[in-house]
Amino acid sequence: MSVYDSSATLLNATWVAVILSERDVAGQIPLNYVTNPAISVSAACFGNRIYDREKAAKCFSNLLSIGYRRLVVDLYWSVDRRTWSFCPVSIPVKSGATASPENPTPNDDSYENTLYELGSFKCTDGLNPDTLAEVLDGYFQDTDDQLTVYTTYLVLNLHVAASDSTPDEPASAISGSQLPSEPERAGTILGKALSNFIYTPAQLALDRSNLNESWYRVERSYMPITEYFTVHENAAGEQSTPDGWPSSKYIQLARRDRVLIEYGSIAPQLAQYNLSTEDNSIFPPRHLTSDMKVSATPNGTLTSGCLYKPGLTRVSQTNSSWAISNHLPVPDGLSTDETMDSLSNVISDITACGLSPMLNSTLFGQTADQEVEHYRNVSLSSSWAWAIGEPHDANYPGGDGDPKYDRCAIIDLTLNGHWRSTNCTEQRHGACRIGDSPFSWVLSNTSDSFSHVSNHCPPGSTFAVPRTGLENTYLYRHLLSLPETKIDLSSTDPVLREVFVNFNSMDLTSCWVSDGYGASCPYASDPQQLERRTVLVAAIGGIIVLTITALTFFVKCNANRRNSRRRKRVIGGWEYEGVPS
Repeated sequence: MSVYDSSATLLNATWVAVILSERDVAGQIPLNYVTNPAISVSAACFGNRIYDREKAAKCFSNLLSIGYRRLVVDLYWSVDRRTWSFCPVSIPVKSGATASPENPTPNDDSYENTLYELGSFKCTDGLNPDTLAEVLDGYFQDTDDQLTVYTTYLVLNLHVAASDSTPDEPASAISGSQLPSEPERAGTILGKALSNFIYTPAQLALDRSNLNESWYRVERSYMPITEYFTVHENAAGEQSTPDGWPSSKYIQLARRDRVLIEYGSIAPQLAQYNLSTEDNSIFPPRHLTSDMKVSATPNGTLTSGCLYKPGLTRVSQTNSSWAISNHLPVPDGLSTDETMDSLSNVISDITACGLSPMLNSTLFGQTADQEVEHYRNVSLSSSWAWAIGEPHDANYPGGDGDPKYDRCAIIDLTLNGHWRSTNCTEQRHGACRIGDSPFSWVLSNTSDSFSHVSNHCPPGSTFAVPRTGLENTYLYRHLLSLPETKIDLSSTDPVLREVFVNFNSMDLTSCWVSDGYGASCPYASDPQQLERRTVLVAAIGGIIVLTITALTFFVKCNANRRNSRRRKRVIGGWEYEGVPS
C-alpha cells in the first residue's frame, strides 16, 4: 500500500500566508474561473522513463504538498494483464498464470518491487490507479481542516500499453473483449476509490437544477458570485443555471468534497472505449479544461494568449472558463537560474492573464521525487496577488490589530500591480468596484486611512479587492490609464503609486479578510492556532534539527557517564493542534 508523504512542504511562513490568502479571496469565485498550477505527472514523475511504485508515490506526494492542484495523468491499459498502469508497456504475466477480469494481476506480491527492463522503460508491477488513489486519500485526510483544504483536479489521458515483445513500438488498436469492462474502467476505479471526496457530474447537475436547495442554501460567504454565470428563475421562484459552477468555499467547506475528475485525451487505439456509462462520476473530455495556446520571449514575457481585453466588463466576453495554458514555453540553452527566472516570469504573466499554467516538462532532467525544489518554485510562481516576500507581516506575530504593524494591502503599481502589506494608518486612495462587475474599477475620490477610505468611493461603487489574477489585471490596467494627477509611477509620492485594496489582517496576523475594517478572522476562536501555524512552520525544520542534535549529544554524554546517577531529562518540542473544521 502506498502512503502520502507530507515532508515536502512550503516550509515558509510567508508562502503559507500567500497561498491561504489567495485561496480565501477567491473563495466565492466559481471553480471554473480560479487559476491553479497544473502539471503533467508523466513529465514530473516519469521523465527518466523509470516507473517505480515507491518513487512514484513519493513524487505524487511531493506534487500535492508543494501546491499543484491539477494533475494530468497518463494511464495505459494492458490487455494481457487486464489492468491500468502508469507504465507505457505491458509488464509480462508470470509464467503459467493467466489474466482475466476476475484475476487481473496474476503475479504475486513478491513481484511488485521487481524492476522490469522493457525496451527504454523500467517498470515495477503494481504502479496503477490505486497507487495514486491511496496517496490522494492520505493527502485529503492530512489536509482536512479549514487552513489546509484545497480542491484537486485529475485529468485522465488514456492509452493502450505496448506489448512487452515490442516495447518501443506503438500499441495496436483494441476492440471487443480486449476493452476494459465496466468495472475495469479507469474512471470507475478512481471514482470508487475516492468516492468519499469526489464532486461528480451528477452532483453538479443536481446542484444546478435548483440553486435554492444547493449553492444558495449555505451561509452567504460560501455562495458563488452570480456575476460569473447565468441564472434563470421560474414562476415558483426557483433558480437554476445552465452553465454555473460552485465556488471553492462551497465545495471545500460546505460539501467537504476535494476532487473533480475529468477524462482528457483518448488514444486512437481506444477509439471504441465508451465513456457514456461513467457520466455520473467522471466529467467527459473538455468539461474541466479549455486549452489556450500561449507564447513567450526567452526571458519569459508573454506575447500571446492573454485573456485581458481592454474595455470588456462582462465575464462572458473573456472566454476564461477553465482556461489553461497548453504548456509552459521552457527556453533552451539557458543556465538553471536563467531558465527558472524565465519560467517564473511567464507563469506570473499567464496567471495574471486568467489562465492556469501547465508544466509538462521534466525540469533539468530530474523528477519531482529527486529534486523537488525546482518544481516547488514553479508552483509558487503561479501566485498572482502578492509581490515576492509579501505579505511581510507573516514573519512575526502582531497583536490586537496594532496599526504599527503592516496589516493592510495595497496594489503597488511599481511592482506590476502586485500587492504589499503596509501601515493601515497611511493615506492612500482606495480601489472601488463599479456595481458588481468583476472587471470595472474606479479610484476613490480622495486618499484616506484604510479604516475610512471606503467612505470616498464614488456613487455606484464600493471599496473592493480583486479576487482573481484577471480581475487584478483589469484593476492594474485601469489605474495605469488614469491621468498623472492621480497615478504617476515616477513620482516620489506613494499616494500616486499605491492604492488600498479591501484586504487586511488587522484581527490576526496572516489571516487576511476582505470584509473591511474591523472584520474578524473566521478560522479560530483561539487566535494562537493560526499564528502558530504561519509563524512556526518555517521554524519547525530548525527545531527538528536542533532536537536531533541535542538528542545525539545527550546519548553520547550518557554513554560516557554510565556509572553516574541517572536523571530524567525532558527535551522540549513543538506541538500543533489543528484548527477545528
